[in-house]
Formats: sequence, structure tokens, C-alpha cells
Amino acid sequence: MSVINQMNEKLANMIAAGEVVERPASIIKELVENSIDAFATNINILVIDNGLREIKVIDNGIGMSSVDAKKAFLRHATSKITTEYDLERIKTLGFRGEALAAILSVSKVTIKTRQENGNAYYASFVDSKVIDEGNTSLNIGTEITINSLFYNTPARLKYLKSEFSERAAIIDTFDRLALSNPNIRFSLTIDDKLVKETYGNNDYYSLISQIYGQGILKDMKYFEEEFAKIKVKGYLASPSLARSRRKDITIFVNGRYIKNYTLTQAIVDGYHSFLMNNKYPLAILIIEMDPVLLDVNVHPQKLEVKFSNESLLRFQIESIIKKTLTTFKHDIPQNLSMFDKKETTEKYIKESLDFTYNDELPFKVSNDIKEEKTLGELNINKIPEMEYVGTLASTYLLFQNENGMYMVDQHAAEERINYEYYYDVIGNPQIIVREMFIPRKLSLTTNDLSNLKKHIELFKEYGFMFDDELNLVTHPTFVLDKDLDLMIDEMLVMINEKGTIILSEILDQLAKDKSCKASIKASDKISRTEIDELIKKLRLAKNPYTCPHGRPTIILLTHYEIERMFKRVVS
Repeated sequence: MSVINQMNEKLANMIAAGEVVERPASIIKELVENSIDAFATNINILVIDNGLREIKVIDNGIGMSSVDAKKAFLRHATSKITTEYDLERIKTLGFRGEALAAILSVSKVTIKTRQENGNAYYASFVDSKVIDEGNTSLNIGTEITINSLFYNTPARLKYLKSEFSERAAIIDTFDRLALSNPNIRFSLTIDDKLVKETYGNNDYYSLISQIYGQGILKDMKYFEEEFAKIKVKGYLASPSLARSRRKDITIFVNGRYIKNYTLTQAIVDGYHSFLMNNKYPLAILIIEMDPVLLDVNVHPQKLEVKFSNESLLRFQIESIIKKTLTTFKHDIPQNLSMFDKKETTEKYIKESLDFTYNDELPFKVSNDIKEEKTLGELNINKIPEMEYVGTLASTYLLFQNENGMYMVDQHAAEERINYEYYYDVIGNPQIIVREMFIPRKLSLTTNDLSNLKKHIELFKEYGFMFDDELNLVTHPTFVLDKDLDLMIDEMLVMINEKGTIILSEILDQLAKDKSCKASIKASDKISRTEIDELIKKLRLAKNPYTCPHGRPTIILLTHYEIERMFKRVVS
């Protein structure tokens, strides 16, 4: 008896919907991509109840005939490709002919469309069947309305994330689509409120400011390169605007937004010496290449692609970004991630000072010196009394006493001080509110400001209060003024990922982040008063000998070691 049966069309479409229609944002992506392929220059997206009740996409594209309007919802029906040759040279965003059939299988759909010199036509679908059709009124273009999403698969609803997450996903999808098409005017309306709008004037800087906010343009760098017949353009935000997530790295290939770990990592590595650990840049990468060199037919969502020359792309992109970012060097601190690994630490120290670092001790000592002396062996619990004699390379503070010469890394020293301040706060955070004399404007993107407004009561519980323009007016005293922007950004990230705020986790991460970012920079010139204050605070630290990364803050070169180097002693 045969046990293998061929699925009916409806069941096959519902299974396909599981890959294509993950959430309302997925539908918006598919519908808008169809509008773009139809040469639309104006696309309006209207959403009600985060897309569960209604999604409507209206465009001014070329429209469809009544026959094509119905045929478009059949599985594997497409106007984009006809032969195997076309499959290897895909230039459109859509081509698989699966999306509309998948959407139709889990929702109720109405389409209205009109071509130039033709009549407007509409058709309504329920359970993948036409229940009504006829003539209507419409400008040239297409309007598709999706109602009652997942009405026939209620189990899918429980897998949707929170209301905030679904709204954020819709806005994020809108941003990607708008960024990839600066020549198209987009608008997004959620629950009858205009949330975002772009002008479609082909001005990319204007578009970036509309998506991320005007502040993001400060010190933004642009590059344009060509190699191996591949054109690469990029917009790189200042490293000082680093984020806590990778999601602000955006990659487009031939107008298609993609997710590719290798290229994303190339961008991160390009920023490597300019960012702290666990921080990511805000960057936009635009690649144009022969469609023959990539395969977009990897997954139904069309977010993944395969490159025939991925290694070359990665190498070139990383190199170009590093070269472009060199202009930031004088404005930002150098990243200390090179000290995260022991072998890199030893290599750095050996190459720079010709000494070997012993990670069991708080100081560097020469390998061939048998009688090593450390602060511990000198029976000193804290930083000893010593006389300041000068500064080397505006980075290393030089001191001397009867034991020899001390070198203090001013950046690493303040890192330790800042870290212990925040670490102490973590153990017993007290919400004592401080009112600001002048409201503070935050350096947040428009998306972040929108999220902040939505969760303003949650921030209030932790002592953060804002005026009507979302300027900060009060904050808890355990957060220093210079750290407020980063603290609020970390809180927004946690809300997005966990739906709540866990203060101890945020403060722990803030301790690690700010101990580096808020410290005196390497090459910063500091006054004698600042030097004295730095050493005074370092003496009070619980562990003054290393920074949070494990690098030494202070090095002792004994008189004996110095005499050995100058050959005054030979044994």
C-alpha cells in the first residue's frame, strides 16, 4: 500500500509560508521589493496593530493586468525569470515566485492594480481563493492589503515576539529598504501615525539623516573603490558613535539587503583598532558586481547570498575601511583589544620595549635577570612614593625613587580607576536622583529616541527623567555625567533584547566599557595637577597594578636592570 502522497497546493503554500512569512516585517519586505521591481518611485506602507490586523503597501509602479493580478498569487508564478540563463543573472529583488502565494496561504488579501491606459482592477482572496473581483478606481500602480495575518494558523501567533519587537522589526525593515533605494520616496505609517518618511531625492547623506538622525553625519566618512570589476561604496560613522550590537552594520549587494557574516566581520575588523571590545560600528556598505559572481538563490527569504570571490571581498573591504578610518586617529582613543591575548601582549611589549611580560607579576622584567623585584617583593601594598620626572610620548608618565624608574601608562591607570568606581556601584546601587541645571540633549538615533519615549516610565524607575523633547533632566548619581549617553544606550539595548532592565548587568558592562572609553587617551597631554590626582586615585585602587584588560598600569625598572642595559654591570 502506498504511503507517499503528493501535497495539495494549499498545504504546500502553508509550509512555504513558514520560511517566507516569519512575521509582519517579512511581508512588508516582500511586498515592497515587488513594488521596487515594478519601477515604483513612491511607496507608502500602512500598518495597523503591528501588521496583525492589516498591512497595506501602495506604489506608483507600472501595475498589472487583471489576468496577471490573479496569476501573481500562484506558486512559482513570476515575471522576473524564464530560463536557467536568467537564474544565473538575477537583477531583480524577487524571482522565486513564492512570496505572494505564501502570504496568501496565511492571510486574507485584496489587490488593486492599474496599468497606464488601462482600467483599475481589484480581487479579494480568502483561503487562497478569489471571492470577489471587478473594476475599481485607482491611480497607476498597485495597492495590496493584507488582513487577519495567521488567522488560519493561530499557533504561529504564539511565536511572534513582543509588540515592541515586532514594531522594531517593521521599522528596521523600512530602514533597510529605504537605505538601499535613495531614489524612491518611502513613508511608513503605523496605527494612523506617520513614523518615518524619506524624500527619494537620491541624496544619501540626507537619507542617512532621515533614518538615523542628523547627529550621525558628524565626522561620517565616505569611500568609493573599484577592484576586479567590483564597485564598493561605504558610509562609515565615527567610531565614537559605536553601538552595542551588530545590527547597525548594513550591507547591500546590487540593491539587495543581505546578511553575510564574512563581510560583516570584515567591516568590524576594519574598525578593529578604533573600537572597544564588544562594540560595533554604524556602517553602510554598498556593493555592485556582475550578477554572475554571486548566487542569491540560497534561501526563500533571499537575505543570504554566496560570492564566488568572498575572500577577495573580505580582504579588500577590511583594507579599504582601515585606510578610510585613519583620519579618525587623532580624534579618538586607540582600542586596547590587542592586549586581550597573552601572546599578543608579549609580542607588543617585546617589539616596543624589548622586554618580556610575565603575566604573573604586575611589572615587566628582563628575561635574563635572575633577581626580579616587584612591588610585592619590595613589601609595598600600594603605589610607592616617587618623584615625577617627565612624560614619554605623551602617554607614559615617568617617576623615580631609590628603587629605580617607574613608567605609568596614563590610559591604563585611569582605566583601573574608572572600572573600580563602577564595579563598587554594582554591588549596592542606590537610586539617588540628581537634577541637571541645563537639560542635556542625548546623542541617540531617531529610532533610539522613539524607543526611549515608548519606555520612558521604565527609565523613570531608575532615576532618568526627560522633558517633552526627550532631553535628559534628571539622572541617578551613580552614573557620571560623561557616561550618561552610553548608559542610556545600554539600557535601550537590554530592553530590546530582554524586554526589561537588569541594572547590575548594565553596570557591569558599563564598568568594562567606560573604564576604557572614559579614560585619559594615549598621547593626551595632561597637566602636573592631573598627574598628581591620577596617581593619588591609583593608590586608592584595590588592584592598582593592572587595568581591567590585564595590562600593567605601572612598570618598575630597577637601578640594577638599567645598569645592565647600559653594560655598567655584566652579571
